[in-house]
Amino acid sequence: MNSDMVGGIIRAVVPPVLAFLIGKGALPAGDYSAVVTGFVAMVTAGWSIHTNKTGKTIK
Repeated sequence: MNSDMVGGIIRAVVPPVLAFLIGKGALPAGDYSAVVTGFVAMVTAGWSIHTNKTGKTIK
């Protein structure tokens, strides 16, 4: 799975999940952009850790 596939999955899944949580009242509607920004930051950090593990070097 490459980064384009992961990005596509995230873009397809995150908005409906957030809309559901806002509809149920679990997230205030005003915090939508903050949640998206935080989620993107977490995914970016996870992807960076995954791709930069010790021992992975360019030869």
